[in-house]
Amino acid sequence: MTLTIPGEIAAKYDSFGYTVENPVAQILLVSIKTFTGAIVYPVFTNIVALIFCSLCQHCCTLIDSLTQDVLKISPEAFGPHQQIDVFRHKARIDDVLENLQAIFSLPSFLIIVANFLSCGSIVGWFLLYFSFGSYEPFMIIESVFNGFNAFGCLVTVLWTAGSLPIRMQKLKEAFHNKSHLRLFTMQNFEESQLRRELFDKPDFVFTGCDMISYRRSSVLAAIGTLLTYTVLVITSKSE
Repeated sequence: MTLTIPGEIAAKYDSFGYTVENPVAQILLVSIKTFTGAIVYPVFTNIVALIFCSLCQHCCTLIDSLTQDVLKISPEAFGPHQQIDVFRHKARIDDVLENLQAIFSLPSFLIIVANFLSCGSIVGWFLLYFSFGSYEPFMIIESVFNGFNAFGCLVTVLWTAGSLPIRMQKLKEAFHNKSHLRLFTMQNFEESQLRRELFDKPDFVFTGCDMISYRRSSVLAAIGTLLTYTVLVITSKSE
């Protein structure tokens, strides 16, 4: 990308308005700053987001596997021993989720904020300042790429992390239905305490610094905010 940029313009931009006359210094300045900026964002943030989403998906797989185990057991065989075994496996998953929350709460929050602000800045740039005659093609391509990357990363993180409460709810429903079938079949009312142990605990939801809940509905909230911002920019521009 640095080879297609006019040397003086890019060097002056990257040196905060100061003139760099040496062509070699111009190339080095533009290359180093561009490479360093790309490493920090979006490469590093995408790697962290990929690790976080992969771990979330692995937890979803564990929950789905436990749900399938519950569904495969017959009501007659779903006694206290099997129910306690389900609780034991769920407790291990809960421990993993709590550790993920402790590790990725701040990084995931910063990634979401950075990508959301990037989407907003690109939308504002296109609506307020963009014109085909004033900008080089590489700037348009770079902005479009950064916009798709930021929006894709934002949606992926919220969608993947937001699938955990849904999977947990499916596990609870499977356990509830199976225990009810056993109750009707075996007429044993002493096992209701085990069901309360599972249903009294709220569903796990990832949060970003206890400020943002990662649910799939948050994707619509983010899109709605960007659309509102777009309308405000268009309105202010027309005035």
